[in-house]
Amino acid sequence: MFRRISAGALTVAAARFYTPSEGMKKLYNSDFDKSQFPLNIVPSDSVLFAKFLYKAAEQTGNFDAVLKDFQAIASTSAKLPIFWERTAVVEDIAEFKKLSEPTFFTLVWMQNNGMLDLIPNVAEVYEAYVNAKQKRAVAKIYVAPGKEGDTAEAKKVAQELHKEAKELTGYTLTFKTVVDRSIVAGFAVELAGQYVNRAEGQKKTTSSSDEGDYTNIPAPKHVKTLWEDNIETEVLRKYLDSLSEFDEEEAKYGV
Repeated sequence: MFRRISAGALTVAAARFYTPSEGMKKLYNSDFDKSQFPLNIVPSDSVLFAKFLYKAAEQTGNFDAVLKDFQAIASTSAKLPIFWERTAVVEDIAEFKKLSEPTFFTLVWMQNNGMLDLIPNVAEVYEAYVNAKQKRAVAKIYVAPGKEGDTAEAKKVAQELHKEAKELTGYTLTFKTVVDRSIVAGFAVELAGQYVNRAEGQKKTTSSSDEGDYTNIPAPKHVKTLWEDNIETEVLRKYLDSLSEFDEEEAKYGV
C-alpha cells in the first residue's frame, strides 16, 4: 500500500479552496486502519480509503450520508469528460463541494495520490462495511436499460435465495438495481455468492457463409506446369515430377 501523505500536505495542496477540519486531521493522523471493522477484507489502497470513511461516519452514526455521496459522485462522473480522474481538480467541481466533509476530504486525499480512479472500489468496500454493520443483505438485480422499475419477479427470486441462505439469518434483505446493457429481456439476481440468471442477451445473427459445410471439400484439380525448353528447367521438371508421383502413391497407398 502507498504511504499516506500528511494532513498538512492536504491543506497546502488545497489551501485556496479547502482546509480540513481538526476532526478530519485527527482521524487521519490516527491509527484508524488498525481499529475493528465489521468485516475482514484484504488490505489495499481502496480498503484504506473505505476504512477512513467508515470511521468518520461511525463518529456520528450517519453511514447513509456517505452512501448518498457515492451516488452523487457516480451521477456527476457520468457528466464529466472521460478519464476525468486524471485531469480534473476536485475542488473545482461544484457538485463535489456539496458532499459531506469525510467524503470530500477523502477525494482530495485520493487526488493528491493520483487514485481517483479507485472511487468505485472504495464505494464497494465501504458499502460492504455498512451492510455488515447494519446486518443488511443486498441483492443485486441486473436488468436491461429502461427496465429499472420492472423488478417484481426478480425480488421474489431474491427473497427465496434469502430464505435458503442460513448465513443470512437475522439480516434484512434490501435490493440494488443494476443496469446491464448486455441484457435484452429478463433479469439476473446475485445474493451472497448465489447467482440466478434469467436474462436474455442479443441473439447472434448468422450469415449464409457461417452455415456452410466445410467438412466435405472437393480435392483440387492438378494442372500440369508448362516449362521452358532448356536444360535447367528439364532437370527441375523431372525432379518435381518425381515428387508429384511420390505424393500420389502416398495418397493412394498411405505412408
